[in-house]
Amino acid sequence: MRTLSGDQSVIEAIYEVTWASIVARLQRSTLFLTLLSLTVLLVGCGIPGGGAGGNGTNNEDLSGHIRVVGSTALLPLVTKAADLFHQHHPGITMDVEGGGSITGLKAVTNHQADIGDSDIYADPALYPDPNLTDHIVCVNMFTLIVEPHITISSLTTKQIISIFTGKSMNWKAFGGPDIPVVPIIRPATSGTRALFRKYVLGGAEESGHPLTTDASMGVINAVAHTPGAIGYVTTVLVNPAVHEIGIDGVTATVQNIKAGRYRFWGYEHMYTLENGINVTTTFLDFMLTAEAQQLAQKLGYLPVSALASKATQAGA
Repeated sequence: MRTLSGDQSVIEAIYEVTWASIVARLQRSTLFLTLLSLTVLLVGCGIPGGGAGGNGTNNEDLSGHIRVVGSTALLPLVTKAADLFHQHHPGITMDVEGGGSITGLKAVTNHQADIGDSDIYADPALYPDPNLTDHIVCVNMFTLIVEPHITISSLTTKQIISIFTGKSMNWKAFGGPDIPVVPIIRPATSGTRALFRKYVLGGAEESGHPLTTDASMGVINAVAHTPGAIGYVTTVLVNPAVHEIGIDGVTATVQNIKAGRYRFWGYEHMYTLENGINVTTTFLDFMLTAEAQQLAQKLGYLPVSALASKATQAGA
């Protein structure tokens, strides 16, 4: 064994103290980096106290205003969905109104609304803006309704065309009471009217008692309080004040639509011009979440995925 001199012993002692100090500092640095990494991970995952909302979105950072205009058939869903969305994002204010599908399409293409709701596809010939983007959010079913004294359960397509083109004037011809037939005609701004004309009337022009404003509840109220009246609305809003009737013996049900037996239905669209990461996009994304789609089903709409195989029916 070699014996260290006095100077060597001092050097050895200094070396050991210095090395121990370096090791201690490295251990403290490693602990700091570990804690820092863990903090970043918690914030990124939206853990409470990490600066994010419980749904993984920083609600405090989202603010702005969204104006939605259009389809009154889609209005019940959009109104309630907007309330839910505002609860998640209090900094975003929502302005939702009806007016009809054509009104909605014109509003969004003229930059008067952020979103235009529509029962129908936007015709590129009428709305050529390449930035106009379609967001399908659910499926809607429509039905014929009559005032309570008309107890007929169904009409054939031929009879419906005869009624809405002004060729049939009395319910007695269809086995009903001896009172005049009064077709309630929706305004030209109505997407529901466009679907009715295309899939029930076969393109024929309507004739009857015209409404001055496009409102689904307005149709129900007019039919309910007009003797001999008949009209058509979304099934979502049908109430005991009117009587729902079938077409060719078939009623508006999910099963009948899936089987291809009932044709008076359509996809509901929300059109936008400004696409990208903004509050409008956030709302559109919300419309396809499980929460919003479950709300749609609760109100009587069908989720987007329900009729995937029938996509060409409403867009043909």
